[in-house]
Amino acid sequence: MNRLVGIFVGILVCNSVAANENDFRCLKSIDVKNPLRLQFVFRTDKNDLGYVIYQRGSGPIAVKKTKENELKRAPGGRSSEIETQWQEITSDATGGTYIVVSQGALITAFRYIRKKDGKIFNFEEDIDASAEKGCEWNAK
Repeated sequence: MNRLVGIFVGILVCNSVAANENDFRCLKSIDVKNPLRLQFVFRTDKNDLGYVIYQRGSGPIAVKKTKENELKRAPGGRSSEIETQWQEITSDATGGTYIVVSQGALITAFRYIRKKDGKIFNFEEDIDASAEKGCEWNAK
């Protein structure tokens, strides 16, 4: 029994270390009166999974990559412009879709399409909120 507890604790420690190494972006909505702020986390251990944390949300929302398209091939060995779609994974299938356009590490467009009414929210990176281990919105 002690061996099983040790294995379980080892798995938890490894998972928490992996979580700290995930790539994340801090974003804020644009063109709205009260901006929404979110942290989008790209998991490094499973590149088709991630999660989103909203500033005033109730917790992480799991997302799964559903599409990836090369929009523009860059010459000279530079990174191509890629569009990826991420679907929220919810128990009641009401989750929306995130569309991320990036070139290398740079996000050039980010939008969320709410499923219930099709409303589109556009976002930009919130560099000021980015901290070592996640987004910090305390003073915002």
